[in-house]
Amino acid sequence: MEQTNTPSTPSKTGFNWSDFFSFKTMITLRIIQIVYAIVAVLITLGGLIAMFKGGGGRGYGGYGGYDSGSFIPGGPVMGLIVLIFGNIMWRMWCELIIVFFRINKTLNSIDEKTKA
Repeated sequence: MEQTNTPSTPSKTGFNWSDFFSFKTMITLRIIQIVYAIVAVLITLGGLIAMFKGGGGRGYGGYGGYDSGSFIPGGPVMGLIVLIFGNIMWRMWCELIIVFFRINKTLNSIDEKTKA
């Protein structure tokens, strides 16, 4: 039994400006991945700073527990919370946004296959 393959339409290679300007090409996935990495590093640095420097040590001996001049309140426990849960929540948020874009990509693929 011999099969004959009909040539399909050639796949597009390169960047198509008309798809870009009509918002058929999504660039947000790449941007989200870059922004994710940058913000994850910042969250990690913020958590480490809070662990080792946050709060300024004025909470137990003075009148106020919060140092109004400090950007990152806390101490070791707060720093660990920011370090762990901050990165987990940031990852979940970025994955949620990526899922929406992948759903869009899959629906467009289904639409293209049903038109042909």
